[in-house]
Amino acid sequence: MISVPLWPTVFILPLGLCFYYFILAGARTFEVSPDDDLGSGIAQFSFLVTGTLATLFLGYRAHVPMGNAVAGGALMAAALTLYEWARHTIADRRFHIAWNGEVPEAVCEDGPYAHIRHPIYASYLIAFAAMLAALPSLWSLAIFLLNASLFVHAARDDERSMAGSDLAPVYARYKRRTGMFLPRFWRKAVG
Repeated sequence: MISVPLWPTVFILPLGLCFYYFILAGARTFEVSPDDDLGSGIAQFSFLVTGTLATLFLGYRAHVPMGNAVAGGALMAAALTLYEWARHTIADRRFHIAWNGEVPEAVCEDGPYAHIRHPIYASYLIAFAAMLAALPSLWSLAIFLLNASLFVHAARDDERSMAGSDLAPVYARYKRRTGMFLPRFWRKAVG
């Protein structure tokens, strides 16, 4: 009989399932058309394979020090909080899944979008940082870097779509005063 230590199971299982939650909640949030195979496929791979399964695999029988667990748990809580705030802000605003070239009907400047242009992608980056903090290894670092490049690319693709749309002038002004993933506090202080 294989004995699995309780502590990693109690911590790692919910951490890994948070990535799966992104798939489920995203399916209820974003507009998807039949031609969106690329965006949905990449997102599912990212969250299911490099998020959920990798966390469970790397965390299986891992010794997770309390400091790493607290840091990983706090980061994941922050990721989920930001994700839900952004998700509820964009509800019914026709935001589309990544890499499809579609734009919403208007630039959203409410909720977290008042501070950063891509809070959804920022929440994903924070979630993968949570995995890295909880389970530091070269594998976790590689997974973080892979997903960071993926979601930065998705954000840039979204910005190219906005710049080529009728919303381009409004989005350009919005872009000047908000950060991509972090707020531009210094811009607000300057004026």
